[in-house]
Amino acid sequence: MKKDKSPLISLVFFLIAIGFTFISISSLTEANNTAGDKFYFLKKQGFWILVSFIVSFIISKIKIEIVKKLSPIIYFGSIIGLILVLIPGLSNQALGARRWLNLGIFSFQPSELFKFSSVIYFALLFSQESKRNLINLICHLSIPFILIILEPNLSTAILSSAIIISMYYLSGGKIMPLFLFCLSLIGLCFILIISSPYRSARLQTLINPENNGNSSSYHSNQIILSLSSGGLFGKGFANSDQKYRFLPKISTDSILAIIGEETGFLGILIVLLIYIFLISYLIKIASIIKNDQFASLFISGAACWIAYQSLINISAIANIIPLTGVPLPFISYGGSSLLTLMTTIGLIRNIEKKHTLFQESKSLRSIPEKSPTSKIRHLNSKRHQKP
Repeated sequence: MKKDKSPLISLVFFLIAIGFTFISISSLTEANNTAGDKFYFLKKQGFWILVSFIVSFIISKIKIEIVKKLSPIIYFGSIIGLILVLIPGLSNQALGARRWLNLGIFSFQPSELFKFSSVIYFALLFSQESKRNLINLICHLSIPFILIILEPNLSTAILSSAIIISMYYLSGGKIMPLFLFCLSLIGLCFILIISSPYRSARLQTLINPENNGNSSSYHSNQIILSLSSGGLFGKGFANSDQKYRFLPKISTDSILAIIGEETGFLGILIVLLIYIFLISYLIKIASIIKNDQFASLFISGAACWIAYQSLINISAIANIIPLTGVPLPFISYGGSSLLTLMTTIGLIRNIEKKHTLFQESKSLRSIPEKSPTSKIRHLNSKRHQKP
């Protein structure tokens, strides 16, 4: 068997290492002010990284057929989590929002679990031609969309919808009804933005950035100051000035601004290239295994998830869209996001290995039978092949 040359785990590891490094040097002041322990975020993120890699490894060994059978249970379980998070006493409220379910020793975001479960469930749903229709899409999407809006968390509702709609399109869904549905959804989101004071304030900050009358404009201005002060090569590792109480939410929403300040445009470019390589590789896998529609759709959905979530966070940091609470995949602080993403990576690795073994066994079967020892020689050459 030829040596595995998949870059998947390496690319993900680089992103996690970048995130952990910059969390370790930029969150000390924030952690000391909020938790009284300057290593609070560092210790928690280290714990979640360890747990995530263990879960990812376990998931990579489970049979895909078992995951397919469990996908409806995981999906409807995530919807129950979205309901429970709205119940006072069961959830943690912060800045008027209920997004974290209190599980005693730690908190968890059901919306992150929903993103993971929806990629599996809709891959299974849309891989069946009889269920690949707009009615099924609307029925299965509307309830979680409303529940996430009620948290309130419009950015995650839009992100989840974009992932699911993309999966429907990639599965071969009819374009014109989907186009009309997307227009309706855009109109609904616009109404939700202008009817909400804090969302409207963020939009006004984007349109009129010189307005310094609200916290959104302060946050945006500090981000722009961080990025502009970094220049081409940055101020140098650990030399950020903005991390000292000037830039809010450093470890989550604004981690890319710190990376830009310390490593400059070059550092951000490296991060972007890693994301591009990762997403391109996922698309490549999905296209290679297109005969397995469930697996192909699942990996395509995962690629959309990472691409859209990265794009939203980077666009908010670049002041292209209003600020959101969407974390940067694998880099931002947060156990819920990291755990669900790494579980997804474990499943992708599972599928990747399964199809690699299938292709190798297929190539062995294709060797002519007239040469009795040819298969053995072929297998030995594979084993001793240089990387």
